[in-house]
Amino acid sequence: MTVMNPIKIKHLESDKTSIKIEEEGYYAINLKASASTSWQEDNNESLMLRLHVNGKHHQDIVLFYGNQTFTYKRLLGKIEPGTYDVEWACESPRNSQALAEIESFTIEKLNLSDQETLAIQYAPKLYGRAVYSQFDNLYTDTPLEMIYFFEEWEQGVVIEYHMVFSHEDEGTPAVLLMSKWGRLLDIEYMARVYLNDRQEVEYVEYQGAEHKVKTYKGPLIEGKQIILQTATCNGNFTDDITSCYHFSFIPSYEWKREQEAREVVMERFPYINHVMRWEAERQLKSSPLFYNRISNVNQYIYIQSSVWGIKLGLPSVDILCRLKGEIGWYSSSLNHKKFGTFSAAYTGPYNHFGTAVLLPEGKSIKNIAEIKIALINETLPKVNVKDLKVFAYDDNGDVTKYIDLHFDEILDVVESEKVIWRSKN
Repeated sequence: MTVMNPIKIKHLESDKTSIKIEEEGYYAINLKASASTSWQEDNNESLMLRLHVNGKHHQDIVLFYGNQTFTYKRLLGKIEPGTYDVEWACESPRNSQALAEIESFTIEKLNLSDQETLAIQYAPKLYGRAVYSQFDNLYTDTPLEMIYFFEEWEQGVVIEYHMVFSHEDEGTPAVLLMSKWGRLLDIEYMARVYLNDRQEVEYVEYQGAEHKVKTYKGPLIEGKQIILQTATCNGNFTDDITSCYHFSFIPSYEWKREQEAREVVMERFPYINHVMRWEAERQLKSSPLFYNRISNVNQYIYIQSSVWGIKLGLPSVDILCRLKGEIGWYSSSLNHKKFGTFSAAYTGPYNHFGTAVLLPEGKSIKNIAEIKIALINETLPKVNVKDLKVFAYDDNGDVTKYIDLHFDEILDVVESEKVIWRSKN
């Protein structure tokens, strides 16, 4: 069902309509909207539309895509047949003159597999961050997508959820986010929901402040859904709810950990690369800290690969590129840069990973002559490296895949580096 009633709403204004649900099921709301805001502009980054259903506050949607029309897809929930009153209210605390324009919204009955149904049923409800202000996520580190995967445990299955944020204000500096993860996006482990063989919640763990795993002690909505809040400026969570705005994200992608890096979201959801770039242009160009200053995300190439046969969590592999007409190499790990025990190389807990290489100003992926892999940890006798994808921003501002290699190579103390790609030009 599509509601076609284009309206413009200013700060503290609202508009009402009604929807009719014909059959019971899980529904999404697809809000097609724009705003007179810009994620690149200080104090005019976004506004939010607050959704009320039958007079009750249901969720909030941050219009982070500015004056470009964008469809925001969110979970409406399990709905029974009937007629429902829907109210949209505009709140723009950073700029009271900003305007939201709703072109239309669609109520979509979701066609779900059994596994997708489980993922939706137990997906966390997320309250917004309120550290710097009452509504932090209206201008920084806004949540964009929720992904998930399933595992088995002795009593049933576990569903693990991860949240993709546009950036992180504190924690790893931006330059090191690029080297360690290949992105400025913050993709955070959110929660693990343990279900027994009757598909009942046995217990829940979540990532608390300082990345400490905590046992969830809050309520369960309808015995299934946990409630968390973004609590820190590096995307960690709490079950102690103190903020007044919240989101209802659909678990939008089942992450295949044995086949791909979490950075697959940059391919799966291209819009997040735009939001990442806009936030970088607003916040990072003039950062007083060198390692938090990114002048242009277009100067990077974005890489996905995988390492095997080692204990994960250790720095192991550098990916380097040489430009045409040059002798030196540009390193993903900043030439194995270390800050005490903190390494600029990837040290994450997954085989598949992302990283990035900064190219000189005026150079692009088209200038690359060779790419090589190198073992950078003297304590490792060998490491198995498999496959390589290379992406870069194109002239349209989209992240495009330029190289897709399939290989299986061993690096060791005898042969510690190998060229894996050469330009044909």
